[in-house]
Formats: sequence, structure tokens, C-alpha cells
Amino acid sequence: MRSRRVERRDDVERWPAEVWGDILVTMPDDTEPATGLDCLTCGACCRTGHDGRILVPAEDLVRWRRIGREDLIARLQPGHFGEQAFATTADGACVHLGTALSPNACAIYEIRGTTCREFERGSWQCREFRRDHGIER
Repeated sequence: MRSRRVERRDDVERWPAEVWGDILVTMPDDTEPATGLDCLTCGACCRTGHDGRILVPAEDLVRWRRIGREDLIARLQPGHFGEQAFATTADGACVHLGTALSPNACAIYEIRGTTCREFERGSWQCREFRRDHGIER
């Protein structure tokens, strides 16, 4: 099997799977979660939703209905893969980003969506978003 190292997630996503064939794709070396990163000084992952990227799976809709938060469902937009996504501001940030305490805090943190809950601080995706927003080199 051939191997190809990619520097950015976009390198993999821009080509259909059949282009990669039997090539083993390895991600950048920053796959180990970084320690010491503070989400409240960043918010880069929450600023990437301009085209429906921050998905909201059906189980979140069920959970929000069960707790009476229809208002969250009403503010969703069409997302990728036929799913719903968090609505965004004109600059691509999630509409729930920012509170009186911090511009990078989540206003619905305690009941945030699955995508947000499962996103790993310091993961390679986190580090890429930080680079995209000029927070990290």
C-alpha cells in the first residue's frame, strides 16, 4: 500500500475517495491533543459554520424538544449531508457564540449540540481551525 502524508484536512476532503484509492493517508503530526489550550481565549471552531458545517444530528433535536427548547431548533439552517446545522452570523460564527462573560463562550454550553460536545480541544481539527484564524502557526 502506498502512503501519502497530507498537511491539511482540506487536502483529503477536496478529492473523492476513489482518487485516493489504496493510498494510506496520514494526518499531520499534531494529532496528539495539545495541553494548555483555553477555549475561552479562542472560539475558532465556533467560527467555521458559514456554510452549514456545524451539524446538529437528529438526536439533538429530540433532546431539545424534550427539554422545551424549540427556540434552538427554530434557529437552525440547512447543513451538509441533509442534516441541520447551527445558524451563523454574517462572519460565519455560530449564533450561540458569545456571552456577557466572554466573546468565545457558548451561550448554550450546558445543552450544546453533539458535534460541539464531541469536538476535542487540542485535536488536529482544533489546531487547524486555530491556524486558519491566525491564532496558531
